[in-house]
Amino acid sequence: MVNIVMVGAGGIARKHGSSLMRISGTNIVGVVDSNRERAEILASRVGASVYENLEDCTVEADVVYILTPPSTHRELALKAIRTGKHVVCEKPISISLADAEVMVQAAKEADVKLMIAFNNRFRKGFKRLREMTKAGTLGKLVNIWSQRIGRAIPQGYNWRTDPQLLCGMSIESLSHDIDLIRWIAGEIVDVRANIVVSNPDLQGFDDNAHVVLTLSNGGTAVIHASWSSHLDMNTRGVIGTLGTAVVEGPGLWDGKHFRWKTCEMEHEHIEVIDDSYAVSNSYEMENRHFIDCIANDLPPAITGADGLAALKVSHAILDSHHKKEVIRL
Repeated sequence: MVNIVMVGAGGIARKHGSSLMRISGTNIVGVVDSNRERAEILASRVGASVYENLEDCTVEADVVYILTPPSTHRELALKAIRTGKHVVCEKPISISLADAEVMVQAAKEADVKLMIAFNNRFRKGFKRLREMTKAGTLGKLVNIWSQRIGRAIPQGYNWRTDPQLLCGMSIESLSHDIDLIRWIAGEIVDVRANIVVSNPDLQGFDDNAHVVLTLSNGGTAVIHASWSSHLDMNTRGVIGTLGTAVVEGPGLWDGKHFRWKTCEMEHEHIEVIDDSYAVSNSYEMENRHFIDCIANDLPPAITGADGLAALKVSHAILDSHHKKEVIRL
């Protein structure tokens, strides 16, 4: 039995909690959150006890899930790691590169597993896109892109717009796009970017990004993201020398169709995948993967080093914007 403590009881914690309850051999023993009422609601759903602090329940845990704002990740991760606990940490790994480096090094020295929860790697459409790219079906990669636009500025109180906690879209949300590009297309060698803060009352909350990345294989990646668009849509795709494939759908996250065409095909093929974020089983797949890594002493597919690599690109995006120059990694 793998005993789990969840730190953070917000929306993402509910997704992890419900998926973990479907995995045999797991037991959520504790929930920690600064909001006692929120912690009690989640704890009642997953059959766990509520604790005031992580230190109060690490002895009961094999794994600690860190599901809190990024600025809190280092402190919580080190508390777990230094007591020999494996860690699943929501993305991004942290806000500062120094904090991320400390987390990665601490996990290495303690010989515990640290997985960064880049959930897109477990989504149906994106897995298909990677498989087709890696198999060479599309030929040599020329361009990979990630476009997602929508109205996503939180209304009312949200940590994303709290001056004490915010980190902006380029660090928090673009970590998804950056990791997806690295996973499918390989390493990123330089960055040029322009970001826009559309709401003057939310300085520091960048909500539009336009990014061009050079890949180590000579190809190019493009990220176009907006949280202030009045229309919603998303596409992620690959253009290769032999073909093109794309995942597309409504909203910021849902995959509706997988389309592809190669030089050997007379017509494009369109497959309905209905990979809705709301009903996707990707969180269950993600958590099954980590539990299997613990049971069989395997390295997780997404490591702390992957989280650090993505964060370096996020910082390069911000540096490129502010310095108005290409940033080499």
